[in-house]
Amino acid sequence: MTDTTDTTTSAGHDPAAARVRTLPAGGHPRDWIERNAGDLREQLTATGVLRLRGLGAFASELDTIGTAITGLDTLEYHGGATPRTRLERRVYSSTDFPATHPIDLHSELAYSPTWPRYLAFSCLVAPRTGGGTPIAGTAAIADRIPARLAERLHRHGVRYRRTFHPVLGTDWRTAYGVDDLDGLRSACARRGETVSRADDDLVATTVDLPAYLAHGGREVWFNQLVAFNARTLPDEVREDLELVVGPDAIPKDTLDGAGDPFTAEDVGAVRTAVRGATTTVPWEAGDLLLVDNRRYAHGREPFTGDREVRVCMFGTDGWPGPHGAGR
Repeated sequence: MTDTTDTTTSAGHDPAAARVRTLPAGGHPRDWIERNAGDLREQLTATGVLRLRGLGAFASELDTIGTAITGLDTLEYHGGATPRTRLERRVYSSTDFPATHPIDLHSELAYSPTWPRYLAFSCLVAPRTGGGTPIAGTAAIADRIPARLAERLHRHGVRYRRTFHPVLGTDWRTAYGVDDLDGLRSACARRGETVSRADDDLVATTVDLPAYLAHGGREVWFNQLVAFNARTLPDEVREDLELVVGPDAIPKDTLDGAGDPFTAEDVGAVRTAVRGATTTVPWEAGDLLLVDNRRYAHGREPFTGDREVRVCMFGTDGWPGPHGAGR
């Protein structure tokens, strides 16, 4: 095995994120991972990020690899706000989102009372251009948020508002893993969410959650204030949606916990903070990226050509409180 530092797309913000461990030639990657699982877990625990290269076709068995390294069970993707395709077992496609648009960095399922401890991504087909996975330390992001916005978020948190339309976006039955409105209400009650509308097959839910998570003796940035916000949509798409369904019924949006919208300046300030902490991980076929969801936010660059990146989630964690699993 060799260790290298990827400098092609790293801005130098995070040496741990730029470190790549390449498997030796010969033998089966499964055997190498089993022999080195303890060492790999130590690195993941110490730094919050692990990159492997040279897995070949074994990269498709992401659930097996991630469980061996983390020692944790895989999770179902329930309650998610972005479309994914289940490929096999509990391995999913990465977000099914147009290749021409970026995905803002975010903490996975931060809009839910429970969320995965670790995320594993693997690449089977590398894009022709672009398509890297930007990651940024949540502590570093928190340090860069302007004081006035940080104070507002500490006071009010983030309100996540979702509206499910019959033929627009993710279906509420799929998102919550239920069959009917009674099942939806039960699922939302377990999650601490409010069903604010349920008629004519149109469903709207809200939940208020913190913007910061206590971790490692400090507060880190843990939310989807930007990625969930309607301003991340292309202007023409957002404007069309506002005309068709109204500004209060766009499929996803964020407000603060007092119900006040985030301005373009608020969204821009967060993006600036995130950009200053970001290192972009490029993909080669056979690569793996494993991140601690509490310590790293992640996103996606636009790309051209084919790109097949899989994702699998491990270990249940969550916000403190009656609906979460935090500790």
